[in-house]
Amino acid sequence: MDLSQHEQKIEQKFQIYEALQARHLDMMKNVSLPDMKALTLERKQASDTLQSALNRFMENAGSLGQSKSLSLLSKFESRLNNIMVLDERIASEIEKHRDLMKKELNQMKQGKKAIKGYGSAVTPPKDQPRVFSINR
Repeated sequence: MDLSQHEQKIEQKFQIYEALQARHLDMMKNVSLPDMKALTLERKQASDTLQSALNRFMENAGSLGQSKSLSLLSKFESRLNNIMVLDERIASEIEKHRDLMKKELNQMKQGKKAIKGYGSAVTPPKDQPRVFSINR
């Protein structure tokens, strides 16, 4: 594989990963309950594919043309830095989403306790007889 083929392949992997990041960031902001496990798996697979393409390029960079390889490495490094910045934003959105879910779960637990409390006020305990005494 020559240098331009490596560059095209890596560029394609970068575009796929960046599109995936944009879609995931949008989902974190607009979907109330995204499937975090699926999103994580999807990003892991895209990351592994990109890393594999970059590793293949690095293994062959010296034999493909030293000066052009160095400029491509610089370009790839810049793209990776941008990806890392966006990954941090996604991680921040995940953290916000997790905190919101924790808060909502705690509110639901408190509501459930309150409902149980109202129920026990109306229903006598099981070990006491259910008899009403009417005296005049």
